[in-house]
Amino acid sequence: MRPRSLVIVILALVLLVAGAAMLIAPSARVASAYMAKTLCSEVFLAGREEEAVRAADFADISPAFDYVALTLDADMKEARASLFGLGQARAVYRDGFGCTIESGGIEPLQTPPEIAAGAPWAEAFAGSSAALTRVDYAALNTVLDEAMADTIAATRALLVVVDGRIVAERYAEGFDAATPFLSWSMAKSVTGTLVGAAAERGLIDIDAPAPVAEWKDARAAITWNDLMRMQSGLAFDETYGDPSSDVSRMLFAAHEAAAIAASQKPIYAPGAHWAYSSGTTNILARALRTALETDGADYHAFPAEALFSPLGAASATMEVDSAGNFIGSSYVYATARDWAKLGQLYLNDGVWNGERLLPEGWSAYVASPTAASDGEYGAQFWLNRDGDGRQRYLPGAPENVYYFAGHEGQYVFIVPDSNAVIVRTGITRGAVPIQVVAPTLARIAAAIGEPAETE
Repeated sequence: MRPRSLVIVILALVLLVAGAAMLIAPSARVASAYMAKTLCSEVFLAGREEEAVRAADFADISPAFDYVALTLDADMKEARASLFGLGQARAVYRDGFGCTIESGGIEPLQTPPEIAAGAPWAEAFAGSSAALTRVDYAALNTVLDEAMADTIAATRALLVVVDGRIVAERYAEGFDAATPFLSWSMAKSVTGTLVGAAAERGLIDIDAPAPVAEWKDARAAITWNDLMRMQSGLAFDETYGDPSSDVSRMLFAAHEAAAIAASQKPIYAPGAHWAYSSGTTNILARALRTALETDGADYHAFPAEALFSPLGAASATMEVDSAGNFIGSSYVYATARDWAKLGQLYLNDGVWNGERLLPEGWSAYVASPTAASDGEYGAQFWLNRDGDGRQRYLPGAPENVYYFAGHEGQYVFIVPDSNAVIVRTGITRGAVPIQVVAPTLARIAAAIGEPAETE
């Protein structure tokens, strides 16, 4: 082969390899960041064994995960990953903030105040002197045992609270009452709760425009309520299977998660269209920072001071992006018992131990249907209402149930008719999680019954 021809062939191969690398890079970054972040948080925050996380948490997601080089540094408290050297990702643990995916540098932050532990939950288990007469414990315990034995469901925790007392509780092997569980999108309801706490303190007006620096045009009219109800009208691609989608870039590549969503163009007028958007919740989380800091309040201390410490939810941790904003769409950790406290707060209409943490009527507000959602959604909460030709998600449960919901089957169900809160966490990948959990929830609701009219 002539030298000139050889050069052309070599250049063609280089271009081919470079092009392939460019195509693979986004997928490599998502896979690497997902695995580094998960391993970091599950080991250093949730306290699980590295081997258990590697064995269970990355299975049945993507074949690419089998080829990711993933390492954990216990001394530095960080995890690193890459796919054939591409998409290199690093996740770093910090006390009070959990793990952060490094992207464009990590903003140094002062450790937030320690959350005060409250009084332990009152218990009313079967056979105890506190057992509730209206609960069919035999039926209830059978339901929980069968749910935990379902390998496809892969339930990790089930907790049932009735009349403010724990009546049943189960954990899978390797988990217990002290294990913090990842929220995934249950975090959205936590972010909405913090917005409520800020409204109760007079720091925001829910009907006023949200403070978003990028919005110097018609988007400046988008209100807190529009964001709470996911009716901003902004475009946002929530496709998790596409490594180049808005949500993939936001969670796994962006320095500032909210910036991805806040930069989107409007495609509908505010209030005219509902679309589920993790980006919307991260706009809320960053707008909350703007509002609090404008008023001189400490954004990073606010969750502990306004919510978690009054509840005594000492396990709660809100993780942040590289810019220091809470990733309000996806990353909150708490034990099952502390997740139940958040649900109980809503049963109590925002009051805890006599102290009002949320505005009066806030529970009704988040549980009221967003008009354009066909009854599916309230304000950062999912609803259990029938729609136009659509059956409710939990057909065996009352229509007024509303709930926190997260990827792979993370739920906090608030059941007003039974004065109950039901927490379920898991890693359901072989089936649609809500379809797996719905029959279990219906059977639990039947077993706990409703309060007598005289109660």
